[in-house]
Amino acid sequence: MSLRHLEWLAGVGLCLLAGALRAESPKLDYQVSSQHAFLLNIADNGDHLVAVGERGVVLIADEKNAQWRSVRTDTTRTLSGVAFVSAAIGVAVGHGGTLLRTDDGGLHWSSIETPANGDSLLGVIALGDGRMAAWGAFGLYLRSSDNGVSWQRLPVLDGDFDRHISQVITLANGDCLMVGESGTLARSRDHGETWQAMDSPYAGSLFGALQLQNGALLIYGMRGNVWLSSDDGLTWARRDTATTFAFNGALQLKSGRVLVLGNSGLLLASDDQGQTFKTLPSTHTSLAKALQLADGQLLAVGDRGVTPLAANVTQGQE
Repeated sequence: MSLRHLEWLAGVGLCLLAGALRAESPKLDYQVSSQHAFLLNIADNGDHLVAVGERGVVLIADEKNAQWRSVRTDTTRTLSGVAFVSAAIGVAVGHGGTLLRTDDGGLHWSSIETPANGDSLLGVIALGDGRMAAWGAFGLYLRSSDNGVSWQRLPVLDGDFDRHISQVITLANGDCLMVGESGTLARSRDHGETWQAMDSPYAGSLFGALQLQNGALLIYGMRGNVWLSSDDGLTWARRDTATTFAFNGALQLKSGRVLVLGNSGLLLASDDQGQTFKTLPSTHTSLAKALQLADGQLLAVGDRGVTPLAANVTQGQE
């Protein structure tokens, strides 16, 4: 898998693996190794770890990251996002407007019809009280109020908005933050039903956002761009990352350390709430997303499947 493919995937998700994947690829009827599938997202539903990726692959394991196994789904489309409302109820989304729903923790999945009209879905989030949102290419934005059973297509910002949406996160005060192509930056104060544009510090593609433990906001994306706001998004300061590689994901660990991960094994760490970053040893695999388990173990997914990250990656300044 090339660097260009992962970068395109993380940002807009269109035509990923175009040379290897086809809409009519045969369904997988064999177990898929957790180290050999191209994976784009991972979630912890409280009972299981669930990862999704190429050719409709869903991988599931217990919370100790043991004995990963693949689960059959109704699609061969690339799955790019997964989120759970509870330990049982979850939604996975992907290319071609694919949306799958589970009510048994990820053991079985059913296709759900949506008004995506074939446009790619790139992510999904649970917003509480039965609300969910899914987003994707060309301004595609869907919302559910019944735990993902039915979906409504809603406009974003205005009826002409057609930028690829990369990520939506919830903030500590209940607001939602959206980032995307062409510096898209927006906020919702009504649980993702309507959106208001924010002044963006960057005109290129933003691939993700993170709210830190101290309330500061971090956004990141193309060409090594990482921006920090300490005033709720009113102003932004660019952080020095010493790279032009794209960043695909970020998380804050229990220790307070902030990790930003990206293409070509790139991994940055901040031990001062995003003020400064240092480069950690390469993971030698492009990474899309990561999460920290209850026992402190750190798992990432990317072009080499599920990748446990070394213990020293989690060690920040106490």
